[in-house]
Amino acid sequence: MLNKYIDRFQVNGYTISVKLPKSYFKSSNRDYSLLCVQDGDYLFKSIKKDLIFVGIESADRSNDFTPWQTQIGNEVNGGQADYYLTWLTETLIPLLRDKYRVSTDNKDIGIAGASYGALVSLYALYTMPENFGTYILISPSLWYPYFIDFMQERQPIQRQVNVYWYVGLKEGIKHTLRIKEMVPNSLEGVKILEHSLKNENSRFQFQTSRRGIHRHRFFKKYFNKALKFIYPR
Repeated sequence: MLNKYIDRFQVNGYTISVKLPKSYFKSSNRDYSLLCVQDGDYLFKSIKKDLIFVGIESADRSNDFTPWQTQIGNEVNGGQADYYLTWLTETLIPLLRDKYRVSTDNKDIGIAGASYGALVSLYALYTMPENFGTYILISPSLWYPYFIDFMQERQPIQRQVNVYWYVGLKEGIKHTLRIKEMVPNSLEGVKILEHSLKNENSRFQFQTSRRGIHRHRFFKKYFNKALKFIYPR
């Protein structure tokens, strides 16, 4: 324990970073919303919100955060997102509920990330919407082969969810590989998702930046905007 608000430990080879809100120790009978964030704590490290953040750092993100195996250039992505999300929902979240005062209602559980971390979050929205109520998608890797087809083929999402999606309009434009399809695929994906959200109480916000490129400084800026939309208080 680094201090009473921050905790770091290992679970099954993943590095886990937990950040508790300042109000956590003022009341012993209050449960909190939980936001699961891929790729560690860099997105929320300096943010103060009245919820519990957990950062999950994978040693093999191109394996854990991708939905199916494919080859991009010389790199082969393993496509183990189903296994990762099963571990997250059946192992890590129950552990966090045992250790901290995390809400037992899945509508209070969120999943978030940037790039591949956002891709796996969007994949979770279509494959296990009953496990999360909030999805924060910062520059999800919509260039990933066949992901648009996957979205088109999925059943409508009847559950009430909150979704924030951001993409920078200069992402991928200088790439010669599939990554150059990032922006057009993202715009198409947003249309598909909007059509898929069938619950009248679902909330969805999409934002872009004309100068946005695929870099941490944009990820952090729009993650903060996402929190203001999802958790306005």
